[in-house]
Amino acid sequence: MATLTIAGTQQEAKFGFAFKNLADKNYNQKDDKGNEVGGFNGIYTGLLQYDIDALKAFWDCGLAHLKKRPSITDIEEALEARIEEDGDTDQLFKEAFREIDASGFFKKSVTTFWKNLELFKGMARTEAEKKENAQGVQMLLDAKTELLA
Repeated sequence: MATLTIAGTQQEAKFGFAFKNLADKNYNQKDDKGNEVGGFNGIYTGLLQYDIDALKAFWDCGLAHLKKRPSITDIEEALEARIEEDGDTDQLFKEAFREIDASGFFKKSVTTFWKNLELFKGMARTEAEKKENAQGVQMLLDAKTELLA
């Protein structure tokens, strides 16, 4: 279970429309062709890349269900305290990734993400691009294995 103590209160991330809507509103990204990839994909990919901003976005969206949501500053302070307590960010990333990866709400999105990534490997014009794509996909697969271990 992904929990974070914010201002003395232990909070649990939840996955549903509140998460998705806030992710799409605040964390949507565009690919190199200008297409919006969706906030969920941005956060999920960011967690795979150990991006601290993705961890912050995860908690911002994961607490979107609360009537009185903590501020970004409160989330940042809670993350900093947890990092200091744990000595690094590993456990925070693992908890966040495991929860979102196992979420029933995002189950189909996660499956589609990995299927699309496999398709991406074959979408290259040259052998050099194919090799580069395969390396990028392998890097994400390795990160997934590490985060789920």
